[in-house]
Amino acid sequence: MPRGSEITAEERAAIQAFLSVGKSCRWIAKEIGRSKSAIADVRKCLDGENKTRRRGARPKLSRREGRRAVRLAISQQLSAAKIKQELGVQCHSQTILNVINGTNYARYKKRKQAPDLSARHRRARLKFVKDRIANNAFWRYVLFSDEKKFNLDGPDCYRFYWHDLRRDDQIFSKRVGGGGSVQIWAFFGASGKSELVFLKGRQISSAYTQRLQQYLLPHIEKLREMNPENPVIFQQDNCSYHDSRETKAWFESAGVDVMDWPSKSPDLNPIENVWGKLSRDVYAGGRQFRTVDELRAQIKESWSRITQEYLNDLIESMPRRLVAVVEATGGSTDY
Repeated sequence: MPRGSEITAEERAAIQAFLSVGKSCRWIAKEIGRSKSAIADVRKCLDGENKTRRRGARPKLSRREGRRAVRLAISQQLSAAKIKQELGVQCHSQTILNVINGTNYARYKKRKQAPDLSARHRRARLKFVKDRIANNAFWRYVLFSDEKKFNLDGPDCYRFYWHDLRRDDQIFSKRVGGGGSVQIWAFFGASGKSELVFLKGRQISSAYTQRLQQYLLPHIEKLREMNPENPVIFQQDNCSYHDSRETKAWFESAGVDVMDWPSKSPDLNPIENVWGKLSRDVYAGGRQFRTVDELRAQIKESWSRITQEYLNDLIESMPRRLVAVVEATGGSTDY
């Protein structure tokens, strides 16, 4: 009679979880698609009543095969199954993963999302840093700004979770067309954070300058009135309507000093960290929203929990960010 395939580590973990809450072998067998006797064998092993010995020697990799497995993983980004096929060995794929993870320099990790920086971008980032690295106090006078989009269904990065095998699966419901979204704009500095501005429609230069006139200029004028000797510098990225002739003309007429910002440098803008913190709070617990109004209300509530102490810590991180860019020779950093 042909022997069934070996119980996998995932199946063993599931069996153990189901047994721990009193499920029968018959119920578990039906649930995971295995025979009742196979489930009973696992239970005996777990109980220590009948530890079955392995058939034959445990397959291992030689040192040479192990070194080659690591090289294939790092240089060609092959999966454990592909590496097993390349090596022509009979061991389990998990054995290969264990060998790779056992090194001091190879770890399986998610790729960092970062802009594609050309040599020109790197040079511009280095120049930006070197012009400002000696003046730590400078950053206390900067207002950092940016836009951020929020979806009703939440961001992709929060769709994974640790699943308890003893409970029903959690689900993620995605509506056709995404269901809707909200876009916001804000700025912050050592002087405080702005109110959230909810954007409507397509963003163009005229809408942007109206926004600056309504929200940014009063804030700057208040700062000038309180401390006329202190400069106020506005930071923005280089998207098209930020850098248009109409927008530049508005800044000149309003007397607003705008920082020259290097392209593709979100890691230098601490408001990106604010957006990350805000997103985690908005979508905490896998939260999704039925309507745009619900999402807007939650964003406002989460924004109210962003403290000035947290913002000051981000401002104080600017010198370290500059050093990180120098260490990366103008490349992307972990910020």
